[in-house]
Amino acid sequence: MRSRSFRRSVLAVSVVLSAAACTTSTDGRPQPVPTVTAAGPAGDRIDVGTMHVTLPAGAKYTAHSQDGLLDGCITEGTVVCEARLLDLREATSDPNAPINLPSAKRPFGWYTGTDVPTCITAASPPGEAATATGSTLVESGFKPVGTKNAEYGRWQVSCEDATQNNEVRMWWLPTSKILVVEYGAFAGWDAKMDTLLTGATFT
Repeated sequence: MRSRSFRRSVLAVSVVLSAAACTTSTDGRPQPVPTVTAAGPAGDRIDVGTMHVTLPAGAKYTAHSQDGLLDGCITEGTVVCEARLLDLREATSDPNAPINLPSAKRPFGWYTGTDVPTCITAASPPGEAATATGSTLVESGFKPVGTKNAEYGRWQVSCEDATQNNEVRMWWLPTSKILVVEYGAFAGWDAKMDTLLTGATFT
């Protein structure tokens, strides 16, 4: 039970501004219920590990969901998971955690799970996405996240359901252990994510 829910939380993962209520799982451990920041007209400031960012106006952030599928998701309008902002410090410190470290040097480097990657898009949120069948790196290097330099990659992802083929962008801060993944990337979201990350601050 722990490894399944832990793996889901690792896939995409984070921290909150409001206090999280808890339920109890079948193994007796407390589990967080969904903790979502409200959508504000000027954008809300959220904390992900040591990183602090301001959401686009009207966007919401789910730090933790009960099933782990929406952990770290940014939501806008009908899009359930436009991008994920994850604090992987706990996951990467556990030698038994089922995790692949993010890397722009491998085909599915944006995917930290050890199971089969899925094609999360605007039309296919986590839990409903088709299996990813390919992931081709088309751009890599470094991009700024606030005053830090993140390992950056962009992949063209092919899916079992070809209508879900899309691009994925990733920023990985290996020292801070913060991962940002943008799903179904296109010009509008790219610009928002670039603005959000350029304005990031750290403590």
